[in-house]
Amino acid sequence: MQLIFCLTRRAALATLAATISSAAFADHPGENLDARMFEMEPSFQAIDAAQAPDFGLQDAAGNPVRLSDFSDKVVILHFIYASCPDICPLHAEKIAAVQASINDGPMQDLVQFISITTDPVNDTPDVLREYGNRHGFDPTNWVILTKRPDQADDATRLLARDYGLEFTMTADSDMMMHGAVTHVVDIGGRFAAKFHGMEFKHVNLTYMSAS
Repeated sequence: MQLIFCLTRRAALATLAATISSAAFADHPGENLDARMFEMEPSFQAIDAAQAPDFGLQDAAGNPVRLSDFSDKVVILHFIYASCPDICPLHAEKIAAVQASINDGPMQDLVQFISITTDPVNDTPDVLREYGNRHGFDPTNWVILTKRPDQADDATRLLARDYGLEFTMTADSDMMMHGAVTHVVDIGGRFAAKFHGMEFKHVNLTYMSAS
């Protein structure tokens, strides 16, 4: 089964490379993917850890979701909170644009997008459902997650810290100070890479997801 999947993924990648007209796709970096990606994209950071931090959360409908549920896919993961006035909406729209690029080609079934709220108290199920509509996510291969009822209110903030990202509450408001990082988890749960900030080219994250 794994061999069949790998062959299918390679075929999809070949089709993707043939259909997207971009310098980034014209020269496949092969075994030097990380080095070549950094040449093309300064915001890229190779991680190559055997396992990304696992989690057990729930979606807006209360269904349990684990990272391991998507072990047969590449996972594009980022942390947000719905009332964030600046970084989060821009980051979400950036990731939604990448998703649209991927879903327009043969890789849709091989890539899963995950948003995780760091403000589960205020980001109710209705808020989470509306978030995807507001920012243009396709629910076909996107899900937004929050803590389970049995978890502490800071559970997802601690998870973000496990991924190397701090969401720090400000003293005089409900806002959180944080950066924008897009995490790439490869098939099998390997923590492959991060893209820092929002200046990266859509095609480079698309390429990382497909390679």
